[in-house]
Amino acid sequence: MINTWLLALETSVTRATLALACNGNVVAEQSFTSERSQECDLFPPLRDLLGALPTGETLAMVIVGTGPGSYNGARVGIAAAQAVAQTHRCPVAGLCSFEGIEEWLGAPSVWAVGDARRGSFFILPLTEGRAQSPPQLLGEEQFRKALAGFDGPRVTFESPQRLPTDTAAILSRSTARGLLQSWLQRSPEERDRICATAPEAFYLRPPHITKSRKSQGL
Repeated sequence: MINTWLLALETSVTRATLALACNGNVVAEQSFTSERSQECDLFPPLRDLLGALPTGETLAMVIVGTGPGSYNGARVGIAAAQAVAQTHRCPVAGLCSFEGIEEWLGAPSVWAVGDARRGSFFILPLTEGRAQSPPQLLGEEQFRKALAGFDGPRVTFESPQRLPTDTAAILSRSTARGLLQSWLQRSPEERDRICATAPEAFYLRPPHITKSRKSQGL
C-alpha cells in the first residue's frame, strides 16, 4: 500500500499550528504562539514534524492558510510551504484561513468578519466552509447594514471588541487540522483548480505610505 502524506501549516493566526497526516489521518501536530516573529518560531516545530515522516516517505501535498489574518504570518507560512514542497517535489495548495475553522466546516452559511483598520471592516461569506468571494471592505455604517440583513453565524479571528458593538461575532480559530479537513472534503476538480494558482497572502488593502515632503516636491 502506498501511503499519502499531507502537511498543513496555519501561521496567519496568533496560535499557529502544523499537522502531518497519513491517508487522511493526523499522525503528528505542533503549535506555537507568535504575533510578530513567525519567521523564527516556525522552523523548530516544522523540523520536528518533518522528522516524524518515515524514512523513504515523501509528501504528496502541502496545504497552507493564506489569511486574512497576520499578513507577515501568512507570508512566512507560504514561503515555508513552498520550500518544503520544492524539496518533496509536490504541489502547494493555499486555502483561505477561515476555511480552516473546524466547527464551521459543514455550516450552510457563515460570514467571516474583521477589522480592516482605518475605519473600515471586511465581510467574507462562506458556504459549507468555502470562501465564496474575496473579502469586501466596508465603512462602519455599511458594515452594520450588511450584517443586519444576515441572520447566520458570524466568525472572527480577533477580539470582537474591535468590531462595532452590535456585531455579535464569534471568536474562532483556524487550525492546520481544519485546513486538512477542508482540503480532503474537496473534489479532485476543486483541488486541481486550487493547485493551479500559486498561494498568496490575503492583503485587504494596499499599504498606507506617507510620502516625504521632499518626494512630494519632485
